[in-house]
Amino acid sequence: MEIFTGTTSLDAVLIWLAAGAFLVGAIVNASGHPKIRASFVRLGFPFWWCWVTAAFEFVTGVLLITAGTRYIGVALGACIMLAAIAAIVRIRNYRELPPPLVFLLLLALASVGSQV
Repeated sequence: MEIFTGTTSLDAVLIWLAAGAFLVGAIVNASGHPKIRASFVRLGFPFWWCWVTAAFEFVTGVLLITAGTRYIGVALGACIMLAAIAAIVRIRNYRELPPPLVFLLLLALASVGSQV
């Protein structure tokens, strides 16, 4: 497995920043803290969905930093964040929109800043 180093310093920073955000998100969701589980239930998901999301976020982070799979990581990460945004909008709790929007922005910058 070859790790992505970027064609420029900015490319590398953007990819690693996006991957880091998803890996941190995976750790937070995998913790299964009662507040995390309650937030998933509030969004209409089963309490255990935090662990499914953690797995998807972990895979996204790994795909983003692995050379040749970055485009799959961008697509998977975008799907995760669009699903989160849709769930938040569905319950009209717009205060929770900033985190998934920031993750989506990081993905967009990472994919535009380098050749996916």
